[in-house]
Amino acid sequence: MRRDSKSLGVLAISSAAIIWGSNGVIVNSLPLDAFTIAFFRVLLASIILLPFMLLFRRVDLLRIAESWKLMLLNGFLLCLGWAFLFASMKLIPIANAVLLNYLAPIFTAILSPITLKERLEKTAIIALILSFIGVILISQDEVIGASASNLLGILYGLLAGLSYAGFIIVSKRLRGEFPSLVMAFYSYVFAAVFLALMVQPAPPTLSPYSWLLLLTLGGVNTGLAVTMYLHGLGSVEAHRAVILTYLEPLSAAIFGLVFLGQVLGALDLVGGALILSSGYLVARS
Repeated sequence: MRRDSKSLGVLAISSAAIIWGSNGVIVNSLPLDAFTIAFFRVLLASIILLPFMLLFRRVDLLRIAESWKLMLLNGFLLCLGWAFLFASMKLIPIANAVLLNYLAPIFTAILSPITLKERLEKTAIIALILSFIGVILISQDEVIGASASNLLGILYGLLAGLSYAGFIIVSKRLRGEFPSLVMAFYSYVFAAVFLALMVQPAPPTLSPYSWLLLLTLGGVNTGLAVTMYLHGLGSVEAHRAVILTYLEPLSAAIFGLVFLGQVLGALDLVGGALILSSGYLVARS
C-alpha cells in the first residue's frame, strides 16, 4: 500500500512538472504582456480552488488573521516571480528562462543564513559556483550578440529565480502554521490583488482561443498541477521531488522545439546541466 502511495506521488509530481513545461508555449501564444498573463493565471487559479477550500479547508481559511503580513508578502513575491518568468519567456528560449528560474534553490541557500538564521553549508558555495558558470554558458549567445532584449530576458529570468527564492523562504516560515494548499490559495489571491494594480484597467479583448489558453494556464497548469505537486510531496522524499521537477525544463525544451522552433545549443545544455546539478546538491545537503 505504501509503495502504491509512493508510486502515485511520483506520478503526480512528474505529471505536474511536465504540465508546467508547457507554460512557455502558452505565454508566447497569448497577445498579452507578462504581468497581465500572470494576473489571469493567479485569478483563475484562485477562483477554481475556492470551492475546494470552502469544502475541505474552511477552518484553516479563517486563520489568515494570524499571519496575514507574511501571507501578503508571499503573494507579492509570487506575483513578481511569475511576472518576471513570463517576461523572460517572451524574450529568450523558454527552456533557458525555466533554467534561470531554477536558480531559486541556490539563492535560497545563500539567503537562508540571513533570513532564517541557518548555517551556510560548503555545498551551497559549490552549488553557487556551478550555477554561476551555468548562467554564463546559457547567456553567452545573448552577451556576444549584444541583443538588448535577450539580455533583458536573462535579467528577468534571474529576477524570477530571486523572487521565487524569497517565496520559498517565506513559505518555510508559514509551513508549520498552515496546510500547503491553504498557503497556495492565499498566495494566489494576494498575488492577484498586487497584479491587478499593475495591469491595464480595461479588460483585454481576446479571442475564444486566447481565453481557452488562459483557462488552461490558470486551471490546469496552476490549480490542478500545483495540487498534484503538493499531494505528491506527501509521499515522496524532498530530494527525490526536486529530481522529478527537473522534468519541467526538459519538457519546456521539448515544447519549445516542437511548437516554437527553439533549438538549444551545446553550451545551453551544459549550462542547464550545471544549474540543475547545483540545485540537486542543495536539495541533498
